[in-house]
Amino acid sequence: MIDCKSTSASFAAARNVLLGGLLLVAAAACTTTPVTSRPTDVQGLETRARAAADSGNLSTAAELYAQLAASVTGTLRAGYLIDSARQSVRQGDAITARRRLTEARSDADRDQQQMIVALLAGLEVDQRRAQAALDMLATLQPPLSNAVSSEAAAVRGRALFQLGRTTEAVRVLVDREVWLNDAASILANQRLIWDGFRQFPPPGPLAPTGDRIIDGWLALAPIAATGAEPTELRRELLTWRETYTDHPAAGGLLADLLSAQRTAGFPAQIALLLPSTSPQRNFALAIRDGFMAAYLSSANTATTQVRVYDTATLGVKEAYLRAQLEGADFIVGPLLRQEVDDVIAEAGFVPTLALNFAQNEAVFSRSFYQFALWPEDEASVVADSAVAAGATTAIALVPSTERGYRLLNSFRTEFEAHGGQLLDFRGYDPSLQDFSQPIMGLLNITRSNQRERRLQANLGTQVEFEPRRRRDVDAIFIGADAQAGRLLAPQLKFNFAGDIPTYATSDIFTPGSNARDNDLNGVIFTDAPVVLAPSDSGAVLKQQLDAYWPQRTSLVRFYAMGYDAYDLIGTLYNGDASVWPVAGMSGSLSLDAQGRIHRQLSLGQFRDGRPVALEAAPPAAAAGSLVGAR
Repeated sequence: MIDCKSTSASFAAARNVLLGGLLLVAAAACTTTPVTSRPTDVQGLETRARAAADSGNLSTAAELYAQLAASVTGTLRAGYLIDSARQSVRQGDAITARRRLTEARSDADRDQQQMIVALLAGLEVDQRRAQAALDMLATLQPPLSNAVSSEAAAVRGRALFQLGRTTEAVRVLVDREVWLNDAASILANQRLIWDGFRQFPPPGPLAPTGDRIIDGWLALAPIAATGAEPTELRRELLTWRETYTDHPAAGGLLADLLSAQRTAGFPAQIALLLPSTSPQRNFALAIRDGFMAAYLSSANTATTQVRVYDTATLGVKEAYLRAQLEGADFIVGPLLRQEVDDVIAEAGFVPTLALNFAQNEAVFSRSFYQFALWPEDEASVVADSAVAAGATTAIALVPSTERGYRLLNSFRTEFEAHGGQLLDFRGYDPSLQDFSQPIMGLLNITRSNQRERRLQANLGTQVEFEPRRRRDVDAIFIGADAQAGRLLAPQLKFNFAGDIPTYATSDIFTPGSNARDNDLNGVIFTDAPVVLAPSDSGAVLKQQLDAYWPQRTSLVRFYAMGYDAYDLIGTLYNGDASVWPVAGMSGSLSLDAQGRIHRQLSLGQFRDGRPVALEAAPPAAAAGSLVGAR
């Protein structure tokens, strides 16, 4: 007889350690002991086994799964034995793998039995017994689970390659992707095809099938079989991609193959893509000169060559392709957003640092990085600074343009992420000089004046009245260039907002101007360190600009961007994640998961008509006041 009381207690304890609900317990009645059970330390052992497998310690992983199997019964035992066998297969230990799969059969359910057959068939392929593997797979009876279908297709594809049935193998493996749901698995499947071409090259040309995906793979067969050195392989793959631009392998496998062939160190040839003869010529030349200044001051001038390509003359796609064909190991550029959009779909073969952000955020390649003087980064820093100074509420005044509303959205998102509240905002026409209407509406002065008129109408006489602005605002964010800022700031003071800390982006200041911006006194703004707090190298760069190109001093931010772009090459080329954030002239640079480089900027304030660097966000009641700073 079973003691129901003690059995129920043991069931409750078991539920606390089960992963996946494999132990079923009756809630209302006592039943017999289930055939499947787990040890109390199963979670710790499974965690250790997975960690060992993920780190490549295959023998340890196989042994840990075997230990788990020895301490359980039923389908759990079979599952752990199958897991142990998988690690032995990865390790190349076919004898142990076969033994554990055979042991698992006595406790396996239907799906596990089918998986055992698929794995045993894979061992036959490893022993170059391809037909025996196909015969074993033929015994599988539908329906098959996705896991079994995927495993069986991988084995069938490898077997067909061994038998010289290349086109059939490719088709099986291409169709296999229907059961794969993550990028790593898809890349591994593409590697099966590439490795099949290399290990079992077809004896002659393969007949096209009419299926563009299959035919694209077949066209890669002779390239894979040649075993060309990296430069020649890149040329052959680029030529192939001209025909199969949208092929799945173009953005995944081939980029990965070239990345694996890349040696550590610094690239021997760098291509710089800029629109040097376009209307954006001045910005392009500033970036180029900053880039070359960094290059000439580096230790790589004797071993690294820089080639400059004019995207305005060649066209960005032609310039990007030519740079790769002519042996570039790293590409910097292009500069314009549309140019970035035009080349990003063709990226992946050569690591690239674009000098703008693509508009299509869904596109991402791990070897395609993007670096921009992005105004949204500045608006985020402004919001952080306002919060650090104690602001919990804010209002905003931005130009009624696409850029203005981008700034607004970035400020709002960051400010509210820290618990702040954007109470209201107004857009203004930047072509005007009188901004009193949007300012008065934003500060509720219009409503105050309306109350005055209603009161006078009701009383029938003139009354003494002083307009009042709203009192619930801790900070004001303005999106404005230097010209608009000189008009906005005094009008904010005139409308009783001079005591509210006012923040802006770097647009409000033009470097190199000798004019005093007294109208901007008190405004807090963000800017690149090269402008507000230059390092030694940044100070030298500014001195060089002042001495040799004084007419270009206003473009110092773009010189700094070019300088930083060169300095980032080594880090990106070697994939060194430990160095981030990087202290650059453009800001403290960080890399996000989508390959975008963002800037944390310095903080400054206008005093006596000049920008002064601030150590941190100033107290809200003093330094941020438009009337408190001179």
